[in-house]
Amino acid sequence: MGSGAARWAALAALAVPTVAGGARAGEPDGPWFVERPDSGVDFVHRRFMTTGKKYLCETAGAGIGLLDYDGDGRLDLYCVQSCALPGYDGAPEVAVDRLYRNLGGFRFEPVAPVVKVRVRGSDGVEQVMEKPLGLGDARYGMGVTCPDVDNDGDPDLFVANVGRDALYRNEGDGTFTDVTERAGIVDDGWSTAAGWADLDGDGDLDLYLANYAKIDYATYKPCTTRNRVSYCHPDTLESAPDRLWRNDGDFRFTEVTAEAGIVEPDEGGKGLAVIPFDHDGDGRLDLFIANDADENYLWMNRGGMKFEEEAGFWCVDVSGRGASQSCMGTDLADVDGDLDLDLFAANFGKEPNVLYVRGKDGVYDDRSYPSGLGEPSYLFTGFGARFLDYDRDGDPDLVVVNGHIVDDAEEFDPTQTFKQVPHLYANNGSGQFKSVGSSLSPFFSTPRVGRGLVSGDLDEDGDLDLVVLDNDGPLVLLENRGTPAGGWISFALVGTKSPRDAIGAVVTIECAGKRQAQPLVGSSSYLSWSDLRLFFGLGAVPADATVSATIRWPSGLVQSLERLAAARVHRIVEPR
Repeated sequence: MGSGAARWAALAALAVPTVAGGARAGEPDGPWFVERPDSGVDFVHRRFMTTGKKYLCETAGAGIGLLDYDGDGRLDLYCVQSCALPGYDGAPEVAVDRLYRNLGGFRFEPVAPVVKVRVRGSDGVEQVMEKPLGLGDARYGMGVTCPDVDNDGDPDLFVANVGRDALYRNEGDGTFTDVTERAGIVDDGWSTAAGWADLDGDGDLDLYLANYAKIDYATYKPCTTRNRVSYCHPDTLESAPDRLWRNDGDFRFTEVTAEAGIVEPDEGGKGLAVIPFDHDGDGRLDLFIANDADENYLWMNRGGMKFEEEAGFWCVDVSGRGASQSCMGTDLADVDGDLDLDLFAANFGKEPNVLYVRGKDGVYDDRSYPSGLGEPSYLFTGFGARFLDYDRDGDPDLVVVNGHIVDDAEEFDPTQTFKQVPHLYANNGSGQFKSVGSSLSPFFSTPRVGRGLVSGDLDEDGDLDLVVLDNDGPLVLLENRGTPAGGWISFALVGTKSPRDAIGAVVTIECAGKRQAQPLVGSSSYLSWSDLRLFFGLGAVPADATVSATIRWPSGLVQSLERLAAARVHRIVEPR
């Protein structure tokens, strides 16, 4: 497997033909997003329902990871699977996570358990040999993240499970090695979201691991509704504490949860999302934790790997009505064009999705209903959530995939269904959203049990595609075939003083008098990891328009760039 230098050169030269106003020429009429069942991805998620118990984790679903594991410049796909739990009475079978290699042109192939690699012997002669892929986690999977843990240019893999989690080192030859024990990241609980960020400023990625609840299969008490076994409310389970590990280099970590001050209030929260960002502009990355049915956390980084919880002070702990919410899929974006970053979380049915818009004083305001997101989401249970400029008009739109957690919900509440349609909300540029998905693709009119959601340019054509993973259903790839009236520019950031992945960086651009800001988050949506390249739509600009950019790197370095060509992926290396 190569370094991908040739592929990066090709990406840097990528220019999509334009017509007046920047729209792409030669596009066929039809849906904006098109399902691609011919992609070669045949993954089907299984929940392995235990009929007599109905463990809550069975209905939680799983996440998806986008990563270029083999260094060819294309985004590959990691899919998280589940397994049979005690009490499962179905046919015995072994299901494992799967990795799919991107062949280009929206074609993928499953990566076999044994692969061919090139090795150079002591005599300098290169040979081809077979080697185990090193993946295939068979535990009850939840989330996946794809950070470059050792800053060597290859994305590694961390899989959060119900039970022992797994950390895989990318060997750079197309194979992986399980280094969980060596790393010291040992957690046997119910883990969900993993947030990677340089929390102590030493240039590598530390790990905040969100845990959900304590689960004991031997003593698990089923819940019933009208004398029928049903999935329990989260309140019936005791919360499990989150944990923090410091990266000491060479794939070795030290747990520092207590000494860092990560002591959760009351009984703790059932974490489902971790968003690292510099809330207060002091150059240190803070952590927003979205909790399910519990108050959210905002861990403020005081330096020296010390944190204080201040979600209540900044008004992101509860809704504007003062109630705890069932926050699940979460993302961060500047929704109203003021260059401040706003927070979104998808919620349970009859709890509208929440949009926290940041004010000039740093305090957030619940703008769920004024933004237009509250009413259309009220009856839906949202999971995967992702901001993206699908139409390249220069502002972040929003995709949310929905699906209830109770598989017979409609029998107990006529306003609810287990399968629910996904939503796509178009932003008018000022933080006002309108649900438009059903007009763009049949996908947004088809009920499903949506869970994982990621975005990325899978076919390298200058727009963002989508991948959705349903609970107990097939994975769906959606190709963006729209005809946007706007140009675009993309940034692939490479840290040097900062971690190589540059998580926590913020890029601010200006083109034709309009300014935009985007953060590099990594872990976002629901238990998932999207394309780390930052993608900006530019709106209707001339074909020869150029872009200026300012990059605030996690190290604190501020870099300015001028006269960047549009319709390009710019690979920017942090100055030393």
